[in-house]
Amino acid sequence: MDHILERISFYAIYIAGIITLFMACVTTYGVFTRYALHRPEHYTYEIAIFCLISSVCLSLAYIQREGRNLRADYFSNRFKPRGQNIILNIFVPLIALPYLIPLVWTNWEAAWYSLSIGERTYSAWAPPVGPIKLMVPIGMALLSLILIAQLIQGFINLIKNSYEKMKT
Repeated sequence: MDHILERISFYAIYIAGIITLFMACVTTYGVFTRYALHRPEHYTYEIAIFCLISSVCLSLAYIQREGRNLRADYFSNRFKPRGQNIILNIFVPLIALPYLIPLVWTNWEAAWYSLSIGERTYSAWAPPVGPIKLMVPIGMALLSLILIAQLIQGFINLIKNSYEKMKT
C-alpha cells in the first residue's frame, strides 16, 4: 500500500508542476496583454486562481510524504530519534487528521453538489466551478492517506524500537 501511495503522490506533484507552469504562462500572457497591448484579458486572473488551488491541493501529499513541509525542526531536533518519531510520525498525524477528515467530507459534498447543478462563476466567461472544487477533497484525501500511513509507520517504529530495547 505504501508503494501505491508513493506513486500516486509522485504523479500528483508532477501534475501540480505542470499546472503551475501553465499558471505562470497564463499570468505572463495576462500581464503582457494588459500592459504591452493595453487590452486586458478578463479570464487570466480566474485561470490563475483555479490553477493555484489545484496545484496546492495536489502537491500537499507529496510534500508531507517527503518530509519537505514546514515543521518545527528546531524543536524536534532536540529529541532523540525515538522522540522525533513520536512527534513527527505520531503526534503530527493525530493532530492533523481530525481536521482533514471533516474537510474532505464537506468539500466532497460541496464539489458533487457544484458538479450536479453545473455551478459557474459570476464572471463574463463563466467557467464551471465543480472541477476546481473537486481538487480540494481529492488532494486532502490523498494527504489524509499519507498521514494515516505515517501514523501506522510511526507506531510500527515505536513498537519495533521498544522490542529491540527489551531484547538487549
